[in-house]
Amino acid sequence: MQLPIPGTTWRPAKAELAMNQFRTTPICWSEDYSVGVDVLDKHHQRLAVLINQLADRLDDNIKSEKMVDILTALVNYAEYHFRHEEGLMAEARYDDLENHQLEHRQFCEIIAETCYGATLGIVGVKELFSYLTRWWKNHILLEDMKYRPYLASNEETEPA
Repeated sequence: MQLPIPGTTWRPAKAELAMNQFRTTPICWSEDYSVGVDVLDKHHQRLAVLINQLADRLDDNIKSEKMVDILTALVNYAEYHFRHEEGLMAEARYDDLENHQLEHRQFCEIIAETCYGATLGIVGVKELFSYLTRWWKNHILLEDMKYRPYLASNEETEPA
């Protein structure tokens, strides 16, 4: 799935809507997702745990207090992780930092807009969970792996 243009609300792909088939398999961490920096791997694992909390509530109303708590925790932790990751990339003089920061900003915008869409009943828990699991996997495997050679040699041991 492509990221929507900033300023537009994300909606599930038409094929997914037509077939009502959203991936609802929780994220399972493996070394394939390791970026070679322990603290960032721990952050990614924590984000997976937060996203997976949605899998336990696929039939819940997205407006419920528990869902709001999960989404708030996810957004807050994602912002914390992005700041930390971007700081490490800047220290390592990662040459594609600007584009990576743009990816992070787009994610935050999409999540904010999607949460708003959920309050209007446009997006459900299954759709949001499906999007988040795909974004998490694709972002790590396609974007974060690009900085691995820059950061692996400067590994930091700060706790998550």
